Amino acid sequence: MSQPGDDPYEHDERNRLSLPRAGLDDLLDEVRARMSDISATQDRIRTLLEAVISIGEGLHLDPLLLRITETAARLVNARYGAQGVIGPDGELARFIPVGLQPQEIAAIEHWPEGKGILGLLIKEPHALRLSDVRDHPESRGFPEGHPPMRSFLGVPIRIRDQVFGNLYMTDKRDGTRFTEDDELLLRALATAAGTAIENAQLFSQSQSRETWLDASGQITTQLLTGAAPEQVLRLVARRARVMAHADCAVIAMPGSDPDTLAVRVWDAPEDGDGRRWAALEGAVLSCGPDTLLGRVYRGGDALMAEVSEPGHQGADFLRDLGAGPVIVLPFGPPEGARGILFLARSRDGDAFQDSWLGMLSSFADQAAVALELAEARLDSERLTVLEDRDRIARDLHDTVIQRLYATAITLMGTVRRIDDTGTAARVRNAVTELDDTIRQIRSTIFALQSTGSNPSWLRSRVLDLVNSAGDILGFAPRLLTQGPIDNEVDETVGEHLAAVLRELLSNVARHAGATRVDVELSVGDDLRLRVVDDGCGIPDDAGRSGLRNVESRAHELGGQVVITTAQDEGTTVEWRVPCRVQPAPARRDG
Repeated sequence: MSQPGDDPYEHDERNRLSLPRAGLDDLLDEVRARMSDISATQDRIRTLLEAVISIGEGLHLDPLLLRITETAARLVNARYGAQGVIGPDGELARFIPVGLQPQEIAAIEHWPEGKGILGLLIKEPHALRLSDVRDHPESRGFPEGHPPMRSFLGVPIRIRDQVFGNLYMTDKRDGTRFTEDDELLLRALATAAGTAIENAQLFSQSQSRETWLDASGQITTQLLTGAAPEQVLRLVARRARVMAHADCAVIAMPGSDPDTLAVRVWDAPEDGDGRRWAALEGAVLSCGPDTLLGRVYRGGDALMAEVSEPGHQGADFLRDLGAGPVIVLPFGPPEGARGILFLARSRDGDAFQDSWLGMLSSFADQAAVALELAEARLDSERLTVLEDRDRIARDLHDTVIQRLYATAITLMGTVRRIDDTGTAARVRNAVTELDDTIRQIRSTIFALQSTGSNPSWLRSRVLDLVNSAGDILGFAPRLLTQGPIDNEVDETVGEHLAAVLRELLSNVARHAGATRVDVELSVGDDLRLRVVDDGCGIPDDAGRSGLRNVESRAHELGGQVVITTAQDEGTTVEWRVPCRVQPAPARRDG
């Protein structure tokens, strides 16, 4: 008798029913896996979109570059990430790492220099994915102290057709390799990063251009409102330094030697670090044809350089001051530069941006042209003043002096007809006063005509000494000059005269307590300087070291000094010497 469970028909039926159920389970598992993949893909797409949005939020370049690197590392779940920025020379100019701890950074001897795998990405800007960087033939290892890294994913960042830099990702946090999807996501992020970087660069250039234009407007306004050229040059240097984020700005113009430039103005921060540039004050710089400054000054083309590196002739002075990146610009149009403007950063500073070169050149050109126009305006104003002074001097000479002279002659002729002795004496005194007035007017005429004259002329030097003495005396001394001083007095005697006059006026200011000083300088058979004050006189016990110097100079020239003084009645010093130094007798060898 058969058992129910042994029915063959029933057994076949159960098998037939279990087969569809097994296929359905596999199908459900596959659906679940695909749904999981779809969900993971959606999550990664969402992460990518969030990453794109995050890197597009700022327009300042440096924070943006760091944000791009951090976002890329999160997007592909990398433990370490970095961004390398390629410089104008095709080498790594900047290296921005993320994921390293401070102690790890401190242990690294130097950042990667763009060799090995990183250099391969620079030479061949295509995505590169490696399971183990050590197995690649281009691998050069890591710098001393660099943490070990194995898996690698690198993609270039392009701005239009130009490669800006590369993103480097290493070691996924879950220990797996970078996948094709990781590469695709990172390439998409790099594309968005290129657009964000370009926008940041354009924004920076726009801000810089606006700042340069504002600075140019300020400088032009300063010049056209009458500011002194030296003051405006300092403003040019300061604005250029601040806007270019430089540590020092220098404007140098041609020196006495054709192959030199003299520092006209310089500007640096007022803190301790800025004071090291003080050695530039009054410095004379070489600008020969082969020097760094000479190539710009003579060739008219701006250039950027790293002077801390060898090979820049004539840049030793900058290297000694600790300069690194510099921009050197012609100050004025290339065909007629008036000098140079150079900006320098410290040796450890970042290189200047290439985009600044054009704007800085335009700024320097505009500032130089504005300065030239302002100097032309000042020359025109000075010429107008000189013409007015000449006209006044001519009127004084042709009209006033002639009338006074005629009046004096008439009075002298009248004196002989006056019988009263007292009246005759008063008329003679009036004639003397007229002569004195004529001499004063002649001195005034010279003072009017001496503006802009040769400062080496003796009469000009005497006038400058007398005018400057007014500051320490508290009043202007009275100056009378007579005779051909500039023609008859030689250079040696003139040097002694200037020193004596300076000493006498200084003595009056320090000791006399005078309210009036008369300086009379005349040339006839000899040179006579007479200084009269109404002060307290020279006490008997007073030190006379200054007066001994005056006497010594007179005796050295073969002249003499006469000093007349009385208590509370003032002092008169008359210094009389030959107009020319007598040549020493010729030596004969017998």
